[in-house]
Amino acid sequence: MKTIGFFLAASLLLAGCATDAEQGADNNTQSETAQEDNQQKDENKKENKSAKAPDNPQAPDDSSLTKVGDFHEDEDGSVTLKALSNYNETTKIGDVELTISDVKVMNYSPSMDLIDFFHPYSDDEKNFNYVKLHVTVKNTSDEPVDFAPVSVLETSEGEKKGFEEDFYLEELYGVYEGNEERTGELGFVLNETDIAELSSLTVKTSDVFDEDKNSKAKAKTIDIPIEDS
Repeated sequence: MKTIGFFLAASLLLAGCATDAEQGADNNTQSETAQEDNQQKDENKKENKSAKAPDNPQAPDDSSLTKVGDFHEDEDGSVTLKALSNYNETTKIGDVELTISDVKVMNYSPSMDLIDFFHPYSDDEKNFNYVKLHVTVKNTSDEPVDFAPVSVLETSEGEKKGFEEDFYLEELYGVYEGNEERTGELGFVLNETDIAELSSLTVKTSDVFDEDKNSKAKAKTIDIPIEDS
C-alpha cells in the first residue's frame, strides 16, 4: 500500500508540474501576443500620424472643405471654399516628378494674431481670397537638384504670383538631395482676381538645376482647370 501511495503522490506531483508548465507557456504566449498587438498599434499610430498632413501655422485646416460653400473655423481663423479643381496629375521635368492635387480657392479671415503676418501679402489682411495647391516633389536621380514647383502662378484673370509670395512657407523650394521627396502645400493670396470669373490657373515651374546652377531641364507649364466657382 505504501508503494501504491508513493506512485500516486508522484503522479499527482508530475501532473501539477505539467499543468503549471502549460499555464506558464500560455501566459508567455499571451504576453508575447499582447506585446505584438501593442507594437502593431504603435506602428499604426505612427503611420496615421505621418499620413496626415501637418497643420500649417498660417492657415486653417481645409481638409473638411469638399464642396463650394463649405465653411471651417479654428484657432487660425475661418475659411470658406469658393472654388476648386479635380486636377491630380504628375508632370516630369527632367529628373523631377511634380504632382499637383487638391487645388482650392478660399476666402479667408485670419485670426487677430495672424493679421500682421498677412500685411505684406494682401491688400486687405483682415479678409482675402487665396489659392492653395498640394504638391509632391520627387528627385528621381542620385544627384542633388535645385527646383521650384511653382516659379510663377497666373490666374485666368491675369493676376501673377511669384514663388516668393507663397505664404505657407513649407520649404518646398530649393535643393533636393538625391532621391529626396517632399510633400506639402503652397498658398498664394489673390488680390486682383474675381473668383466668380476664375476659370483656370497656370503654373510655370522653374528649370531643374544642378549644384552648379546649370540648367538640366527646362521649365514646364501646367494648366489647371477650375471646375466649380
